[in-house]
Amino acid sequence: MTEEQSRLSYVWWEKMSPLVRKFVRETVLYGFDEDDLKQECYMQLQKALERYDERLGVPFESYYKITLYGWRSNQNKKSKRRLLEGNEILLEAVDERVDVEKEVEKGLLWEMALGELKKLSEAEQYIIKAYYLEDKKLIDIAKALGVNYKTIEFRKGAALRKLRERLS
Repeated sequence: MTEEQSRLSYVWWEKMSPLVRKFVRETVLYGFDEDDLKQECYMQLQKALERYDERLGVPFESYYKITLYGWRSNQNKKSKRRLLEGNEILLEAVDERVDVEKEVEKGLLWEMALGELKKLSEAEQYIIKAYYLEDKKLIDIAKALGVNYKTIEFRKGAALRKLRERLS
């Protein structure tokens, strides 16, 4: 890193300190260590400074904020994946206080919902499965189907209303 880059990163680090403090305060709730988070924020600042393009018309402050919150989102996804991969271990350590009847009821309701889902149109099924089961974003579903985002948003809502009516 050159002296100019070092000076620039220090200037931005000082400017962004309120955002960093807020980010660290919020993220500590997710189980991250405070000092590690501050270091990560600085590393993300370095990356943001390297990647930032003024021609995009976005203020650097916004770009950095998006970078930080995107990093946290990715960390949470990784944590979720680790939990899912270790699911067998979790199943072995099931709390004996679990209400088995409620779990069976949830399972039956889930089966009923899947049965009713098959009665929807192919497009509605695709939207519901992609959004809820595959965690795809509505914008990605819209692109895949070649329609407007608002159309997908409306179709998802209509499909959910149909499912609710049929299940109640």
